Amino acid sequence: MNDDANVLLEKIKIKRREAADYLNKHEPRQSRLIILSIVAGALAAALTAGPGVGGGGFIELVQGVVTFGIPVWQVLCLLATLFSMAAVISNGILKSGNMTDKIARTRGGDAKLEGLQTLLELNQINLQEASSLYTQYLTELSHVR
Repeated sequence: MNDDANVLLEKIKIKRREAADYLNKHEPRQSRLIILSIVAGALAAALTAGPGVGGGGFIELVQGVVTFGIPVWQVLCLLATLFSMAAVISNGILKSGNMTDKIARTRGGDAKLEGLQTLLELNQINLQEASSLYTQYLTELSHVR
């Protein structure tokens, strides 16, 4: 393999390391936000369903089990509001940064770079074509630094 091919191969390896670092940082955050959104939304629904379905009997039952110093319905409404806000905020964070799309593009770009790396290492592609593909793949990873 000539020096130019080695330079390109090293650039590919560096970009793949950057992609791996990006995924290691952002995938857990995405998972936490998704779980928060699902759990908070479900809890908000459950807190509003009890009084909605059970009516006064449900409120009296809860009041008999736990005393808050304020009416139970106010506590339930406050908790439902807080959980609903948590769900909305976590969804907003996910969507505002296009986190899901960027993670998918990073995975796809890394897979393409892995294939290009293999082709170069096995001398199955000429340098000009490999350079062109490398440049093309970099556009998919423009958010990765």
